[in-house]
Amino acid sequence: MTLLQLGNMMKGTPHGRVAGETSLMGSFGENLRREREMRGITLEEISAATKISVRFLKSIENEEFSTLPGGIFRRSFVRAYARYLGLDEDPLIEEYQLAVKTKVDVDLSQFSPPSVHARQERPARHKLWVAIIAVTLLAFGFTQWRHSRRSLQVPPTAKVSPAGTPPARATSGAAKTAGNSSQQTNPKTGEGGVLAATAVVAPDAPKLPPVTDADGRLVLQIAATERSWVAIDADGNTVMQGVMDPNTVKTFKADTFFDVLTGNAQGVILTLNGQAQKPLGREGEVKQVHLTWKSLKNQTPE
Repeated sequence: MTLLQLGNMMKGTPHGRVAGETSLMGSFGENLRREREMRGITLEEISAATKISVRFLKSIENEEFSTLPGGIFRRSFVRAYARYLGLDEDPLIEEYQLAVKTKVDVDLSQFSPPSVHARQERPARHKLWVAIIAVTLLAFGFTQWRHSRRSLQVPPTAKVSPAGTPPARATSGAAKTAGNSSQQTNPKTGEGGVLAATAVVAPDAPKLPPVTDADGRLVLQIAATERSWVAIDADGNTVMQGVMDPNTVKTFKADTFFDVLTGNAQGVILTLNGQAQKPLGREGEVKQVHLTWKSLKNQTPE
């Protein structure tokens, strides 16, 4: 090829560029940079002519495709770059698509490790959701259990006691006798047998007010020593369902029986007609108990 022929070929392209000229060595971005530097063209010149920011032009040469706008914009940037250098656009687009396949064409910054603050928040959120789910399951289980017991419960026939001799008096006398013996054992308390019994289970248990059963009914006192979820049925009717805070005492009455369900067996103390019942169980243990007149004899929940 003569110098004249070479000069005629170079006249047809801006800045003396030879159409279709690409390097067969190096990667896609390296070839583009080499072609540009061979022609003595700066990225600022290409940016001024194509209106593509210098940052995007650098991303093309560095094959940082994830920093470029998505979709058709990337190919249009490559075409404009090639057109300005006088290169064949279609083969260059094919090289670009091949280079993209070898790269992870996503923004890897979204996979950056979570901050220390986020890692600290996750366990707290997890514990909160576990507590919410546990309370929901307990409430649902108690509802199903109560309905099943109610369907099987045969209401007993009410017995009419002779006038002047209510059955509650014998119980009341037994309770008073137990209270007196407890006062002799621990005179410093100044309370009945209920406090003497509960002091062994939980030294910091809340003080229970005196219980009277002169009306011949079952009287249940429940005292919370720890935050506990509790549900109570009196004669088949729900009288309480919720969370009891520490040092909280509640009193309920029934004619024949109580059903008690708690999500923290260690956190509650039951007293029936002034008689403290035995501890229900361990911390965090789900416990169901059935209290009747019979429970006053052996002080053991059924």
